[in-house]
Amino acid sequence: MIVSTVSGRIRIRSNRLKSKKTASRILREAEALEGVTDVRSNPAAGSLVVSYDTRAVDTIELEDRLEALCMPPKPATSNAKKTISRYANKATKVGMATTLATSLAYGYLGNKKAHIRFGKAFVVFAGLHMLRYQSTLLR
Repeated sequence: MIVSTVSGRIRIRSNRLKSKKTASRILREAEALEGVTDVRSNPAAGSLVVSYDTRAVDTIELEDRLEALCMPPKPATSNAKKTISRYANKATKVGMATTLATSLAYGYLGNKKAHIRFGKAFVVFAGLHMLRYQSTLLR
């Protein structure tokens, strides 16, 4: 994350820069960027100071490249099962909230049949949610 920028100098802080190995790799890659004149790293503080020639490089573009260097790598691929599981989890949570609110509204309005139906639907969604988290529910 960029913490300060002055014309010709950018300071970045990142927990990744606290690792000497990672900091030295990022330092080498930052030195290779066009327009960069000097790069200093402080692993103890997790910071990187980059000096650059304002006439040779666009500041915004350099900031974007430096931030990209300091960001952790993204996972290679997402697992389809995890994606489906996430959607199912979200659907049960939305279903619980919606049916509970609707059941309470009908109960307040005095419509017993609708109140009971939506209450039953809430119990189904809550059961699905508890089934999903059964391994961590009662530790």
